[in-house]
Amino acid sequence: MNDQRWVKERHAVRHAAQRLTEDAGALMAASAEAVEAGLATRAEELRRAVVAAWSAGVAPEVLALDAGVKVAVIDNWVGRGGDTGLGS
Repeated sequence: MNDQRWVKERHAVRHAAQRLTEDAGALMAASAEAVEAGLATRAEELRRAVVAAWSAGVAPEVLALDAGVKVAVIDNWVGRGGDTGLGS
């Protein structure tokens, strides 16, 4: 799919997913509280990027691919039900 309509939204989702992944490794040297707070913050940033992109019209299947999570997670984040886990 070479659709340019949602380039900005999809980039935001991929960027948030990348930050979550990168920060997870860096946070492992911190205290348990810092790890939990840091990962929660990054996960919330990813969720918000997903919701914004979905609201703009990006399909849940595309968002799941960009975010590296299951479609059920996307469905949960956008209010369509489903799994709450972050596993892919």
